[in-house]
Amino acid sequence: MDDFAGTSVMIRLILRRDKLYMPFFIIFMVLFVVFVAATFANLYSDEALRMGFYLQMQNNPTVVSLLGSLLDPSIGALTAWRVGFPASLIIGLISVFLMVRHTRSEERKGRLELINSAQVGRQAALSAALITTFGVNLIIAVLIGLGLIAQGLDAYSSLVLGLSLAAFGCLFAAITGVAVQLTESSGDARYLMVGLLVGFFVVRVFGWDDGDYAWVSWLTPYGWVHHIGPFAGNEIWIFSIFLAFIAGSTALAYWLSSLRDLGAGIITQRPGPARASKNLRSPLALAWRLHRGMLFFWIIIFVLMGSMLGFTAQTVTDMIIANPQFVHLILQLGGKTGLIDSYFSMMLAFLGEVFAFYAILASLKLQSQESHKYSEMVLTSSVSRSQWAVSNLIFAVLAPALVLIIFALSIGLSYGLINNTLSDVTIRILGAALMYLPAIWLFTGITMCLFGLIPRLASLSWAILAMIVVIDLLGEFFDINKWILNISPFTQVPKLLAGNAVDWPIFLVLTVAVMLILIGLFGYQRRDING
Repeated sequence: MDDFAGTSVMIRLILRRDKLYMPFFIIFMVLFVVFVAATFANLYSDEALRMGFYLQMQNNPTVVSLLGSLLDPSIGALTAWRVGFPASLIIGLISVFLMVRHTRSEERKGRLELINSAQVGRQAALSAALITTFGVNLIIAVLIGLGLIAQGLDAYSSLVLGLSLAAFGCLFAAITGVAVQLTESSGDARYLMVGLLVGFFVVRVFGWDDGDYAWVSWLTPYGWVHHIGPFAGNEIWIFSIFLAFIAGSTALAYWLSSLRDLGAGIITQRPGPARASKNLRSPLALAWRLHRGMLFFWIIIFVLMGSMLGFTAQTVTDMIIANPQFVHLILQLGGKTGLIDSYFSMMLAFLGEVFAFYAILASLKLQSQESHKYSEMVLTSSVSRSQWAVSNLIFAVLAPALVLIIFALSIGLSYGLINNTLSDVTIRILGAALMYLPAIWLFTGITMCLFGLIPRLASLSWAILAMIVVIDLLGEFFDINKWILNISPFTQVPKLLAGNAVDWPIFLVLTVAVMLILIGLFGYQRRDING
């Protein structure tokens, strides 16, 4: 039988399974890039303002090291510069998610073995995953190009920008194809690829300037995206580098796939100890073992992000002062206090929803453990359902709070160190950050309630979070009805840095969060395992 037999059927299966995920990813990426272009066009419509911004950014080594150097002061070039790193990272993560989901995850769950027992070739699953992921990236590229053209930007350069991001995504899809052959678990493949995404960025930071180390930026795909220079040169020959590595990685993935057995990895996992550690004798210890990897990863990311925000805050606000429209926007979003306080308040408002993302991830560990039958093995011992569920919920409640506190401390300490206002600013930022905890915990409650009552719908919490994010974004930039804004728990968060007082709505959000958690626990106690 042909190794690629059944590929078209597998593609249709993937499209059917991801009929919600794929449109969401595509729409999110396109709106992100188009929104940045529209923002620059609105805030920097005057050429003198753009030139001032261009010169300020070029003379800021921190910003240049993170985003690369600005190649041109035009709206299109500013957009390409601003979205280059974050859009590349997001599209890379999307590609990794899709590839792992439809290859190694399917093997681990045993579904691929069942499919391969029919008239399906051994390379069909890998081929289908690559084709669909490449297709998603290309659709994103075309729609980004059309969206920027609709903004009045140059058509050719708009398509070059879209294709540069798609090339980055396709490259990481191909590399993920290799990673899933090397590892035996989907988690290992994801961690390997996220580590590679972060590692490539660190390499690019070392080559941020135009001096002796500029060549280092050519060692990373982030650098290739930047050097293509949409709206500022359009060096399309760099696409040949992407194509060469995509082709090489794809060929390597197929070769490695032909060498291994189904379910196995090229790098075999070492056998575990014959006896479990004494540290795993309680459900809480087991929950710590399951949650600690994600917790440490988030702490590292937000320590770096908080430190960056703190160290660059003064420079950013100096830049904002030069643009009256930008000052108005910051004061509108962050509150009409001092500009620094408004800036920090705005950043907390934007990033507060990210911690809700963590709360959902941690809460869904319950569903993951149940669907993989791991919880069933634990519950056959003396561990009760409530003990097992509460042990995991402790981390779904406390872990986001810990990461948020560390993030706020990182901002306050880094800003305070360079401005000699260490204790004052740190305490104020920490207090403002803590106000977001009830809204974050509400998503722990929503996820737990769905898991306890209708476990197959637990992932619906992602859709609810997406709806809240859309409401908050619309509320910040458009005049919509207040009752719609009040649907969002983040609307109820008092902005302490803006001088707002703590009021009853935030306590109502906290009460609802606690009630949802209790309802979820009550439902879980009374339903069958596995729903």
